[in-house]
Formats: sequence, structure tokens, C-alpha cells
Amino acid sequence: MSHCYFVSSPLVAKGLALREAMTECVARDTKRLHCNTDSLILFNSLKSGTPIAELYGILADIFSLSSAFEHFSISWIRRTNNKEADALAKQALLNASVVPAPFNKA
Repeated sequence: MSHCYFVSSPLVAKGLALREAMTECVARDTKRLHCNTDSLILFNSLKSGTPIAELYGILADIFSLSSAFEHFSISWIRRTNNKEADALAKQALLNASVVPAPFNKA
């Protein structure tokens, strides 16, 4: 599991979540994967193949991971249709107690 100590925006958080989910599916030898996102920016970037600066490396990883599946697809859904996942993500952020490792100058 990846660990993040700082995420610069909700868009980056959604990109990281998608990448992590895909990584887990590859590890479980999933053959077909369909994902939903309520981020129109993320969806449009993935569908067009045009990376945006804020997600450049994350999108490169997602494009690479997508080739591991026999079938990979993604759909955009309205945020109002994604209330349960949105609430779960917000609760996870509230419950997270991330403390960075101490800096060692040795």
C-alpha cells in the first residue's frame, strides 16, 4: 500500500486513488476492470490521452497499468451519484493520523 504525507489537491488525491486501486487489481491478477470517477478533469485526461501537468506522472502510471488488463474502461459519474464513495473518502481523511517520519540529519 502506498503512503502519502501530502496531497496537493482533490484532483491529485483522485488520481492517486485510481492508481492505487489499479495497482491492487494488477496484483490480484484481475483481467477486466471498469472504474468510475466523479472528476471530469481526470476522466477527460484519461479518455483523450492528454496528460495535465498536475497529474503528469500519475497519469503515466495509470496509462501503463491499464495495459496490464485485457479490458480497462473508465466512466464519469456525477458527484451527486457518488455520495457514498465521497462520504467514505471524506471520513477516511478525517480518521487519518499521518505523522511524517522524523528527519534524520546523520
